Amino acid sequence: MKKAIVLVLLMVIACAPLSFAACAFCQKADSSNYGEAAVGKLGRGLTNALFGWWELFRQPAINANPWEGVGRGVVHTIGRTGSGILEVGTFIIPQAKIPLPDPPCAMDMMSGSSTKASA
Repeated sequence: MKKAIVLVLLMVIACAPLSFAACAFCQKADSSNYGEAAVGKLGRGLTNALFGWWELFRQPAINANPWEGVGRGVVHTIGRTGSGILEVGTFIIPQAKIPLPDPPCAMDMMSGSSTKASA
């Protein structure tokens, strides 16, 4: 049990820098410079693929009907994770446009700036 707690704490500490650098990835993904766009697309894809599960908690919190939020959470989790995987797979071609969820970067949705959806 202690090993599991230590492992979780190490993962949280290791992922903490991502929360500050993710916005830079999202901004770089739309750059006209090939190198910046490729790195930005890879970073945004990784954050969406790794943190897409956060939609399971976010959607019930922002929807007026919590059960609708659970359903949307499942669908948005699949969509965000899928778009992240596609962006990671196509980061070498920055011009390839992948449909992005709203907000496009997973770190933006975790910032707490979400508002409640109307009924």
